[in-house]
Amino acid sequence: MALDKEATKVSSKEARKYMRTEVKVERAEYPFSYGQEIQMMGSCFSEHIGKKLKDLKFTIDLNPFGVLYNPVSIASGIQRMVNQHPFEESDLFFHQGWWHSFDHHSCFSNPVKEECLRGINNRLDKSGVSLRNATHLFITFGTSWVFHQKSNGRVVSNCHQVPDELFETQLLRVGDIVRMYTILIQEIAEINPGLNWIFTVSPVRHWKNGPEGNQLSKSTLILAVNELKQKFDQVGYFPAYEIFMDDLRDYRFYADDLLHPGTQGIEYTWDKFKAAYITDEAQSIMKAIESLIRAKNHRPRNTGSSEHKDFIKKQKQKATILANNHPDIDLYEFVNYFDQRTV
Repeated sequence: MALDKEATKVSSKEARKYMRTEVKVERAEYPFSYGQEIQMMGSCFSEHIGKKLKDLKFTIDLNPFGVLYNPVSIASGIQRMVNQHPFEESDLFFHQGWWHSFDHHSCFSNPVKEECLRGINNRLDKSGVSLRNATHLFITFGTSWVFHQKSNGRVVSNCHQVPDELFETQLLRVGDIVRMYTILIQEIAEINPGLNWIFTVSPVRHWKNGPEGNQLSKSTLILAVNELKQKFDQVGYFPAYEIFMDDLRDYRFYADDLLHPGTQGIEYTWDKFKAAYITDEAQSIMKAIESLIRAKNHRPRNTGSSEHKDFIKKQKQKATILANNHPDIDLYEFVNYFDQRTV
């Protein structure tokens, strides 16, 4: 295959200059701001970025089923949110002293059956409303390997440490994922026609199936999302996987297990994300909130000093002004925090 020599020359020069090949992320056609409802579902990326958005006081519904990994489980969860069909006691099972749901992460598990079911259905009700009002739905696929219960063939979201011999694994096909989400996108367009779907693939390396199995899994997901992008104008893609594989490409950006993203990698990806998907106005407000968060987390040596008292007074003033200027954002947590420490 012939190469564009000029393009190769330029890219090579840039690579030598910065010692990296940066993944460029285009500005989204429809970025979001405060006052809009955001939903995030899936694994690593959704969890990390969603928590940052929540801390910065965006209106976000993060993982209403807990962390999910495969496209089938995520689609099943979304479908349940559309139908608003509550879970029943028969959907739960008891294992190792706790009640669990095969459709949920263990964060919903509970030693009391009624409490487990109540928590699951309360969250389902809220998320169903959120889905109908959301402007953006971010979905992170973690793996295209799924676990089927041998007893009924059903795909589970989480095995909850149930013995492996009760399940069998399968690698999803690209066409199956595309068909599943084509139906889902068309159905939700009828109740929320303005919803933007943004898919991403988690950079977490699923090593249980080995390096080849991991690559097959990630490739399947990327191919499926690409086909969905071609079919629907409202579908986009954020390259979290590519940022780690082709831009950062170094184990220092991973956690100690060398499989999950580390703090530096998450922060770098967050910077790319907010530049692409958050409006300039919202980013300005975010900076002010980040300043308040840092002030709140500050631990002074002498809380009785005049310097610290002046610091607290100034932070309270900043928080009050920001809250008054943006009454639609819940900022009184900061006002109350600094007010309680004002002498």
